[in-house]
Amino acid sequence: MSDEMTDARVDPEWENFFKKKARSSRHTLERLLGSVPMFSLLRAEELKRLGRIVHVRRYKAGEPVIRRGVKQSGFYLIRSGSVNIVRNGQDQEDIVIGTLEPPELIGEFALLDGSPRSTSIVAAESSELIGFFKADLMDILVTNPSMGCAILLRLAEQMGESLVHDYAKLCERGYPFPEEAEEEGVDVTS
Repeated sequence: MSDEMTDARVDPEWENFFKKKARSSRHTLERLLGSVPMFSLLRAEELKRLGRIVHVRRYKAGEPVIRRGVKQSGFYLIRSGSVNIVRNGQDQEDIVIGTLEPPELIGEFALLDGSPRSTSIVAAESSELIGFFKADLMDILVTNPSMGCAILLRLAEQMGESLVHDYAKLCERGYPFPEEAEEEGVDVTS
């Protein structure tokens, strides 16, 4: 009898509409995750699993996402809205030094390095972020090592690209800097 009552409450015209919407939302999340370079080696079923593991978080405008000086244990993917990168100025006033929008990542190297953040991240508007944390990665490495290794491989590649990019920027600004080179006995005249 309870089955009949349940069936009587469900309007068949709308039942599939709601199921498709939920499925569509999940599919969209999986597609978004698959577009992130760190997850680009994952197969469809692995992206489904990842979609069930990640943490969806919503922030109001002005709400802190990450506080400066706090050790991080994971990263966020901006799904909607935008966030400001904020640094304290000389007079302790917050200065917005950049804005990030979908589908940018925030703090992805925190999966390997728990160093404190040098800047704060604050929601610039109502935003939805997808979190993936070190504990999630450790669980994947134990339960599905090939999936975990695929994520780590892409993360290592991204770190390498970031180092090359940052080193090139330093060289454009004159690195090794003459005063440091003299202290270390490096010839910078060539």
